[in-house]
Amino acid sequence: MMFHVEHKIKTLFRKGFFLFIAVSFLMTSCITPRHTVEINDYILLENGKEILGKEKGLTAFIFENDVRKIPFQQFLADKYKVGGYRDISYWVTIDGNRYKVYLYENAELEKYFDVSEFMVSNVETEVNIKGSKANFIAMSMINDANDDCLAEDSLYRSIATKYLKRLKDEYLYN
Repeated sequence: MMFHVEHKIKTLFRKGFFLFIAVSFLMTSCITPRHTVEINDYILLENGKEILGKEKGLTAFIFENDVRKIPFQQFLADKYKVGGYRDISYWVTIDGNRYKVYLYENAELEKYFDVSEFMVSNVETEVNIKGSKANFIAMSMINDANDDCLAEDSLYRSIATKYLKRLKDEYLYN
């Protein structure tokens, strides 16, 4: 009596291999790739912090943090003498007009925006991190009439973005 065990093992191996390939193909074709956004300089996103008297959230100016620097909150507190490092907002005068700048805490940033969609390009080891571990920083700006200065239809948009970009660059490059 002869046994054909070797032939059955080869057949099972082939069927198993093809089944594995088919299942792998189905699993990878069902998963949609995640879209990530790389922030080279800054981006403006709507529906951020909510302020009294407005039904729509503010537009946020978002940029990537340099974790090797002091925390951005400390930078602002030192520059504008706002006192504490939590819940930072301050008034600034530009060309004779008053504006209020709001800094988002990391929890607020994650509350209003899906930061997992942003690509972190400056990854640092734990040893090199001196400041905040937050990968992104967000700010909003209103005028003295409570209007969103970063809104797409705002007349103050260019003034606000110019000011916030200059502030960002001062923090990152000095």
